[in-house]
Amino acid sequence: MISNRSVLLSCAAVCLTVVTGCEKTRVVDVTYCRMDVDCPGGYLCESFECVPKNAKTCENVNDGNPILQPTPHTVDFGSTTSTAAQSKKLLLTNIGNCTLTLFESNLARGDAGVGCEFCGTSFPKEIFPGRSEELSITWAPAAPVPMANELRIISDDKEYPTFRLPIRGHYIGSPALTVAPNPVNFGYVAVGRQVRRNVSVSNRGTGIAPVTITAIAVEPAMNSDFDVVLPMGTLPKTLRPITEDKDALLSFEARFTPRSSGAPDGGDTSSTLVFTTSEGELRVPMAGNSATPPVISVAPMMVDLGDVRLGTTLSRPLTITNSGGAPLTVRASWGGTRPSTDLSTAPQLIPAIPGGTFSELQVVVTATAAGPITGLLQLDSNDPMRPVITVPVTANGVSGPGPEVVKLEMTYDNGSDTVFDNDVRDVDMTLEHPFGYVCNERTPAPMNWGMYGNPTWLAFAPKEEPERIVLADARTDGTYRVMVTYQQDCKSLPSALLAGILGISIDVLVDVLTGGAVPIPGQDIGRLIEQVCLSKSSSAVNVKVFVNGMLIAEKNTSLGRKGDSAYILNLVRSNGTFSVP
Repeated sequence: MISNRSVLLSCAAVCLTVVTGCEKTRVVDVTYCRMDVDCPGGYLCESFECVPKNAKTCENVNDGNPILQPTPHTVDFGSTTSTAAQSKKLLLTNIGNCTLTLFESNLARGDAGVGCEFCGTSFPKEIFPGRSEELSITWAPAAPVPMANELRIISDDKEYPTFRLPIRGHYIGSPALTVAPNPVNFGYVAVGRQVRRNVSVSNRGTGIAPVTITAIAVEPAMNSDFDVVLPMGTLPKTLRPITEDKDALLSFEARFTPRSSGAPDGGDTSSTLVFTTSEGELRVPMAGNSATPPVISVAPMMVDLGDVRLGTTLSRPLTITNSGGAPLTVRASWGGTRPSTDLSTAPQLIPAIPGGTFSELQVVVTATAAGPITGLLQLDSNDPMRPVITVPVTANGVSGPGPEVVKLEMTYDNGSDTVFDNDVRDVDMTLEHPFGYVCNERTPAPMNWGMYGNPTWLAFAPKEEPERIVLADARTDGTYRVMVTYQQDCKSLPSALLAGILGISIDVLVDVLTGGAVPIPGQDIGRLIEQVCLSKSSSAVNVKVFVNGMLIAEKNTSLGRKGDSAYILNLVRSNGTFSVP
């Protein structure tokens, strides 16, 4: 027989009665739960039972008090060298005894690259007691400066109705290790001889982001032709950005000492310079040749440009051949006591000539005076047997029935006439025609001057000095103006430092300063020079005016600093004759 107690215990598992027995009327359904998702809509899980949500409103709870507790209390992204977007999770918890209502959330500042997940979305939002809402705070670094923002949350928390959550981060910039030269090319070196190259390492990064160099090695290690010499105590070395610390430059010596006659195929011997840094490995190729030196030959050995009418330009090709194996490097310059600016070459920088090939150099004359024009074209090369070749150049200026020819020559104070000194001052000259059109470095051969002539601009390597403008075929009277502009005023800047921060070799610096083909934007060069310039100085400027070869005027001025400009003279054409008042 089953007792009444057993029946009651069995019934308790499935129903709730008023007094006894399952035969009584059921008055309340009970749903058991472990989490809120186990309950139907409009219910919460409390003490393993589903209860209506409105039972937790502060009006229905004795001494109801909602309390907002964010975790963490500060969103700190720390310091970073990456511009990639980052995300931090924020947990908003209601540790009170009744429902917390969020009315609004927003950021104190709309810039600095900070965003939050539900800022500006639909409100109000409810957080029930003991529950949490998760949101993401994002940050996309931009400028390398400290970031400070604030997340503001407005709620019915009685103590902190407006909760302010600090957001911090610091993008310290992106490091960028630069090695100059890159690659390290030793060219031809005879067996048993040694050639050394100075290698400079700098950090061209942004902000204050440092790079630490922990090791420098040659790979493969068994290649004894190449080695590096580091001063004692050089490593580890931490380099701040060169724009922050002009002394943050690591220099050492790389050497090539060939023990045999080069690679088995007669080509270059190669190796790799490996830098181990806090940003990973940086690998720089090294190469040298000991098997086949460059061999230079030039044809013709004398250039006669013949008769050239005043105001016109004529050119003849000069062929430079490398019959050797290693690349031939050639630098052209004009020798003699007073080289004529009527003579020039194009291009001014000659690319390296591979073995078994040739290159053509145009020898150019623009006649501005009647009579003989002579010059000595000097070709300096890395041919060990013929390091210098001199080519005589002649021409004859011939007067014609056309209008007068004007030549403007500008020189300025910028140290020696080589790139291998500390002086990178730069002054530019501009000729303006009577209605404002210009001829200068940016517009070297304007075609829109019409009856006011055909001007051409030219500057001579390696420092764009002297600069020359020739005005021919001017057939209308008017007043022209000559302006000089101080482009760069750094008087003292070691060439190794400048080459290092640009990531090039000192040799290639010649091409940079003469507007050559090296892909470095001019504004970057100017900015870097300005930021690490060791001293600045004014520059004395001289402009000479020649008409049909006769000096008619000479003007001097001084420019104090970068950006200064001055109209140094007026050139007047009246009744077909040029003069300088």
